[in-house]
Amino acid sequence: MVSLSKVVVYIAASLDGYIARADDDISWLETYNTTGEDYGYAEFVKNVGVVVMGARTYEQSLRHPERMIVGIKNYVLSNRPMSVPHNVEAEFYKGALGELVNKIKRETSKDIFVVGGGQVVSAFLNAGLVDELLQFVVPILLKIGSSLYPALDKEIGLRLMEVVPYKTGIVKLHYGLKK
Repeated sequence: MVSLSKVVVYIAASLDGYIARADDDISWLETYNTTGEDYGYAEFVKNVGVVVMGARTYEQSLRHPERMIVGIKNYVLSNRPMSVPHNVEAEFYKGALGELVNKIKRETSKDIFVVGGGQVVSAFLNAGLVDELLQFVVPILLKIGSSLYPALDKEIGLRLMEVVPYKTGIVKLHYGLKK
């Protein structure tokens, strides 16, 4: 099977670059989810075949089941097994990210959704595995928290593909990566 899938990061961050408060709290995002606007998420996930996330993001989803991604296979980057709800397809993975992407591309021709957190996003970017980056800038300054790109080890060039402002003040920045 020749895979046409892309590796895509779809993530929201505060204007000052944080994806969560220091205690992993993301309740500040809930204010922007009350308008009925889904920021293109439903359309985006139609093209997703597999989700990849870190252990902390998965643990947050376990604590907040409404955030769990169901109906799509989830790979969780973790050295330890964790519980799996009955309605979730999850596989735990430790190893090289390039090998994981190649494995996934043999499984699906749909896109690979890198959910987060910041360490995972940075690792995928450092490895040159990301094809597109959809970053939603939320109009709030958190001052402190979990950085979106805490572990980048190099400069990464981007090419702007699209900018979409929303009535809520959120702005979608859609980039392709220069390779």
